[in-house]
Amino acid sequence: MPTLPIEVDLQGRPALVIGTGAEVVPKVDRLLDAGAVVTVIAEGDQGPELEARASRITLLSRAAVDADLEGKAIVFVAPHTSPEGEARARRWHADAVREGRLFCAIDRPEVCTFVNVAVVRVPGLTMTFGTGGASPGTARRVREDLEALFSDPRFGRFIERLAALRSTLPRGHRAARMADAVRGFAVEARLRFPAWFERGEEP
Repeated sequence: MPTLPIEVDLQGRPALVIGTGAEVVPKVDRLLDAGAVVTVIAEGDQGPELEARASRITLLSRAAVDADLEGKAIVFVAPHTSPEGEARARRWHADAVREGRLFCAIDRPEVCTFVNVAVVRVPGLTMTFGTGGASPGTARRVREDLEALFSDPRFGRFIERLAALRSTLPRGHRAARMADAVRGFAVEARLRFPAWFERGEEP
């Protein structure tokens, strides 16, 4: 499905996360990093990771209802194992499509109005990428490897030096001088695949 990659300004805007689990906490952290006002609604045990963020979020221990989604700039819903939970997520998705809301049922791209891309942020660089929902695990693996690669402290210093140089250059001479300054910089990497794939087998 064709998509339009964009970045959404969530500073000071209300965001909602419904449910618990390992998939939820990273979404909460990304929303907080973006400056969103985050509410988490979760039944039962919310887990120590969410409780540790209680001072930065509104944490409600109950079932979510339709009214909770009203006025939210973006909504994430954790995976459900029950037919009732799945049906509810699909109803919310249909409402989001009709009303133009940003809605994501985690790990179910067919129940989302946007693609939740992976993000790498290191000093001087932000990268976003995704698989269009085909394999979030692969996107996560790529993110982890790239984050480790670009966390090299030399890269941060390199970007700082380039920024300092750029600030001293007159506009007319900037492009050529900056192109010359980055000449010689390259990313060298290789791909490694699991044994079942190399053998031409099914996973």
